[in-house]
Amino acid sequence: MPYTEVTFLIAPVDPWRDLLMVELADIGFDSFEEGFTDRSGTRGELRAYVPSARFEPSSIDQLLAVRDPHVSVSWTSMEIADRNWNAEWESSFQPVEVGKDVRIRADFHPSVPGFTHELVITPRMAFGTGHHATTRMMVLGMLPLDLKDKAVCDLGCGTGVLAILAERMGAATCRAIDIDQGAVDNALENVARNDCHVTTVEKGEASALKGHTYDLILANIERNVLLDAMPVMAAALRPGGVLFLSGFVVTDRHMMAQRAKEHGLELAERLNEGDWAMLGCRKP
Repeated sequence: MPYTEVTFLIAPVDPWRDLLMVELADIGFDSFEEGFTDRSGTRGELRAYVPSARFEPSSIDQLLAVRDPHVSVSWTSMEIADRNWNAEWESSFQPVEVGKDVRIRADFHPSVPGFTHELVITPRMAFGTGHHATTRMMVLGMLPLDLKDKAVCDLGCGTGVLAILAERMGAATCRAIDIDQGAVDNALENVARNDCHVTTVEKGEASALKGHTYDLILANIERNVLLDAMPVMAAALRPGGVLFLSGFVVTDRHMMAQRAKEHGLELAERLNEGDWAMLGCRKP
């Protein structure tokens, strides 16, 4: 399959390069390489790859990370010859460990004893390996919860890693939803690989939550999607239920918290790693 490589020059780098990757994934880009960053950390490069059949140059200019006046982004594109993407990914992917509770590895990594939960995830270029700060924070938020016999929804599931962890933690049902068919296919593979039996995976948007209720909703998506979906997510929470939100930067947390309060949710937890934030909310 022919791919198009888009090279971005970004200044400043943080948090814009990470935010740009999240937005590009939402429009079909499925792999990324971080290029140089100058010594001051104010200018850097990102190479992003998308199947040429899905490349729409006009969509890039609409991204928040490209249009925001606080960042300078320029880009060029070129079609490249076929590459063995999985082999390249395997050569660089390393296991992710969250304390001694969770270890996320690929099937070609050896198992390591001593972890409460060891998850085997083969991303196939979908988001959610645990390498990104937002995924790690969601895991940290989940670990203290008692999920035994609970109903969980992983909205924007990516690889399905959070849904798989929820089942390992005792959830009675877990519904994983993603808007991207590639992510859905990848999550299905990973759910089967981890011998999950109560986790279902489907293609859909936040509107799929209507008519359903959950004890825990995990939403690691993009800021504007979270803001738009807040009414549906809040309505789908059972009394006492928890909503974890991530995929936005620290400077947007006040906006997210205000939106959650408007829909009757109480703020219960705040985490941040670098420029990225996670917000935990509870329904009274």
